Amino acid sequence: MVKNYLLDTNVLLQNPDSIFGFDDNHVWICGTTLQELDGKKTAFGELGYAARQCCRNLDDLRMKGDLVKGVPLPHGGKLTIEPDGVDQKLLPAGFSITVPDNRIISSCLSLNQGRLKRNHVILVTNDISMRINASACGLKVEGYRNDHVEDDKSEYTGCADLSVSEELFSTLYEDQAVSVPEGAAFLENEFVKVHFEDNEALTIHENGQLYLIHEQTLFGWVRPMNAAQTCAMYALTAPVEEIPLVILIGPAGTAKTFLSLAAGLSQTCLGQSRKNSYGKYRRIVISRPNVTTQEKDFGYLPGDMKEKTSFLLNNYYDNLCSLLDGAEKGKDKATQGQKKIDQMLDSGVLEICPLNYIRGRSLTDSYIICDEAQNASRSLVRDIITRAGRHSKVILAGDINQVDASSLDSRNNGLITAMEMMKGHLCAIVRFSDHDCVRSPLAEAAIQYMKW
Repeated sequence: MVKNYLLDTNVLLQNPDSIFGFDDNHVWICGTTLQELDGKKTAFGELGYAARQCCRNLDDLRMKGDLVKGVPLPHGGKLTIEPDGVDQKLLPAGFSITVPDNRIISSCLSLNQGRLKRNHVILVTNDISMRINASACGLKVEGYRNDHVEDDKSEYTGCADLSVSEELFSTLYEDQAVSVPEGAAFLENEFVKVHFEDNEALTIHENGQLYLIHEQTLFGWVRPMNAAQTCAMYALTAPVEEIPLVILIGPAGTAKTFLSLAAGLSQTCLGQSRKNSYGKYRRIVISRPNVTTQEKDFGYLPGDMKEKTSFLLNNYYDNLCSLLDGAEKGKDKATQGQKKIDQMLDSGVLEICPLNYIRGRSLTDSYIICDEAQNASRSLVRDIITRAGRHSKVILAGDINQVDASSLDSRNNGLITAMEMMKGHLCAIVRFSDHDCVRSPLAEAAIQYMKW
């Protein structure tokens, strides 16, 4: 039986082509959503682009017939606009019709009582709160699932295990590489733990070979504290030609940000020179999604772009100071660290940039860190990766279980999608577990005992 789906505005803003994702079913859009799209079309960055693209899709469909009566979709379904149905009487007393979400809920209830008496509409929204409210009003509700990574796929860790013979294990250390044994299969740039009895060696799979990975040290004191960190440091410092994209997924305390910064700083000139002797990269670009402030608010903040975005540096300040100070001693250590950060910012070796502001740029010779990528949409993460120009490396880091964006979850955010789509393609992935956390004893105790 053909189903009826009414799409919430956030679904269209997250994926303008979601209109075409319901096969031969009937898709509905209400008047409130049209007004919201109109209000977002001039917004900066991804939001405005999505609103404009959705309007273009609707305009193309408008040329095929009357949208209010319904027009055919490519896969056999139909799109219909419902301009009416906004009525306070349709809502429970505690729901105000002045709230846009409630107006959309009212349109759904109106359809159920009018045009769709025998086949109730299903509200599709990625807003968790709206799903609860709509359900309380008696509606059938679903999330948009076409952009979700399936559970069985999302468990990919980027590291596999392989048991081998004593002969092959010895050959690995002698030749630093061995061919993948018959019957075993690994993705390109997948890490492999090679086991013989109680012995273990870390390797990476490249072109049918398993290459031995050696522990690295950065700045003379930054060393990996577990196998996952060893793999991460290898990927972060590997040549761009081999691994231009690194994805680090895991809980807080696994040193994702610290290692990313350490590897980036070790491969630049640390702000001392802009000549060709700078190392692998000319600059480090640090970015993250901003889920607490709308993009337009940056324009109203005081100061230039550096001052407007200085709060984005707060998450990295302690790590940067620690890395830049290195093994220096003395009471002026913190002051020296701040001076070095200021020098790098002034010289352009270190750049802080809101994620949406990277759209349209082409970043060459750059080491690009996108932290908290679980709060970025699929399309935004795709745009960030495509901004990498010649000789640039992109690092996506985050925890898929700590999603703050209201329209995203652990299976449809940009980080998990990038992992699924890019694994095996110029990408190395490290999935940290809770056991890889390197917190202080006090923090570990708080995590263990302060649960509620």
